[in-house]
Amino acid sequence: MTHGDVVSISTDSAEDALSFLMALSTLIRPLQGEYRYKQKILDFSNYRNLLDTKRNIGFIASQAALISNRTVRENLLLMSAYFTNSLSSRLYQRTQELCRLFSLEDKLELRPAALTDNDYRFVVAVRELIKAPEILLLEYPEKFVGIANLEIFNDILFDMLGGEVCIVFISEYQNFIETFSKRELVISKGTLQEINEGSEGPRIGGLEG
Repeated sequence: MTHGDVVSISTDSAEDALSFLMALSTLIRPLQGEYRYKQKILDFSNYRNLLDTKRNIGFIASQAALISNRTVRENLLLMSAYFTNSLSSRLYQRTQELCRLFSLEDKLELRPAALTDNDYRFVVAVRELIKAPEILLLEYPEKFVGIANLEIFNDILFDMLGGEVCIVFISEYQNFIETFSKRELVISKGTLQEINEGSEGPRIGGLEG
């Protein structure tokens, strides 16, 4: 994958698509073959070996979870501290802007259990976006953030695509697919194949096996 690349997933199994996204996010390990990121073979033998790679991957999907015994503010501060090596007790401006866009300003002192399902997903989205990831993985964004918030989310993605991010997503919302997809990856009966509609460029990462 190249910077600015956007790949949509077409599949006959949502479960297979989620498994693929989880594998790309290094949440599950390949049963065979190798996982390469920037030409480097990843070592799954110890979770800590993957942390440098995880810094670069945003995962906005149903399997993403918040730290249950921390407030929303603390969840976001911990993410910022981890990815910026900063001990600041204040939310960065970008984080504040995203919280405002998703109407989370008055939920910052709540713990995840006190959030509505929608707000929980919004916090997950904000947490992953503030990583400024190189790869962003999305599972049904029209369901995750909701159709009513999709235009806001689209604007965020457009801004990110002006940088070095590449995106892999699955969606059932045709407008989203037509707006963003540059290439299509097909998962059918457990078999993975790619229909390349764009030009080739330097390889960022890949899953083999």
